[in-house]
Amino acid sequence: MVAIKSLAAAVVFGASLATATLEPASSNTQGKCPGTLNCDPAKTSTAIQAAECAYNTRTSETQTFAVFVTDHQYDSSNGAPYGTCKAYTCTAPTSSEMTDSDDDCWTFFWNDNGEDSGVGTSCIKSPDDGTCGCENSDGSFVYGGSNCS
Repeated sequence: MVAIKSLAAAVVFGASLATATLEPASSNTQGKCPGTLNCDPAKTSTAIQAAECAYNTRTSETQTFAVFVTDHQYDSSNGAPYGTCKAYTCTAPTSSEMTDSDDDCWTFFWNDNGEDSGVGTSCIKSPDDGTCGCENSDGSFVYGGSNCS
């Protein structure tokens, strides 16, 4: 069962990154979501790592922030946490607009609106064995890579 679960996660993992571009978030707020949003998500990706959500932009327009919500069915998978990443291109919420406290929520910003600087997550990991690496925009995983395109 675990192998099937890992295989399914790997397939979704690779497919969900086909339009992602390596561009790490510059700040993040863990445990809070925006209370209200000024727009609909430009892109929604399911069953992906929080690190993928934080290290990659997912839209063709300038991405301003992304909201990640953990899906606990993948808690035992390599690279966890996995969940849903909603990427936005509208004005990013300010810290005072981060009013929805939720341990499963993590908001990544491509500006300095987050409570903490940097991406906040560990590296993007191989769903097969948990080795750090990065993803190219075509969805290919590069073991040990840090300069994917």
